[in-house]
Amino acid sequence: MLQRYPLSRRDFVIASSCSVMARAQTKKRIPVGLQQTAVGRNMQQDPAGTLRAIGNMGYELVEFSANTFMTWSPAQAKQIRAVLEESRLRCRSTHNEIASFVGDGLAKAIELNQILGSNTLVSVRGPSGGSGNRSGDPPQPPTLDAWKRFNDQLSQAAGRIHAADMSLGFHNHDIEFRPIDGTRPIDILAANKDITAFHLNLGLCLKGGGDPLVFLKQCPGRIQSMLCQDYQSKVRWKETFAAAENEGGLEFYLIQRTDGLSLVPRDGNDLLEFARKDLEYFHELHG
Repeated sequence: MLQRYPLSRRDFVIASSCSVMARAQTKKRIPVGLQQTAVGRNMQQDPAGTLRAIGNMGYELVEFSANTFMTWSPAQAKQIRAVLEESRLRCRSTHNEIASFVGDGLAKAIELNQILGSNTLVSVRGPSGGSGNRSGDPPQPPTLDAWKRFNDQLSQAAGRIHAADMSLGFHNHDIEFRPIDGTRPIDILAANKDITAFHLNLGLCLKGGGDPLVFLKQCPGRIQSMLCQDYQSKVRWKETFAAAENEGGLEFYLIQRTDGLSLVPRDGNDLLEFARKDLEYFHELHG
């Protein structure tokens, strides 16, 4: 029969320390990437040099936008993949317009994503709104029926995306969190189980009247990425990081600058310097 001996205070402290260290070592480390629009001008002028600069800053991922990567031939995408590998960067997902989810556009998007190493096609734009009643009137926001048709379009593309061993994602703006006839478009999309990789833009969620923490609970295990932008200093960073990395199922962070939102205020026009400062500040926030 085994004898049980009480731990001395010293042995207890050592055992507790080892337990803490073991938990720290097993905690999943979440990589941080840059959404291409943050350095869009630089990417247009010098794609390879921009990617090397991003890698040297310490970013681990980059997400390309459709207006860039969808213009590439397969040969050009292979050249970019080589630069990514040289720069110790990965592409896990791409930003896509609706053209990437229909017909030949879907086939091209899948092919280019696979070359780049990406396994997620992220829809970044909802349906178009209607025209104004008179010439010169601003366009009207899309109707709820338009959002339902758009949601169906994504589901129709999902079969081919999943057959390619890829995921279908959606990146929100503020409009999805604004009710239309009592229903928010984001709730229609959240109910669509074909969308398995939400990219939650924190600042735009808040701008639209949403609460990132509520949405994280609404879609457990389906938050592939969070785009880290603030809105009127409303993001509850520590709570949001914890919720995303636990029940949200977060796989990676992305830093983005768009629509007047950012982490660090702009000063000047050096987009690469903004990206460097944003990454430094992100690490301060996240710890």
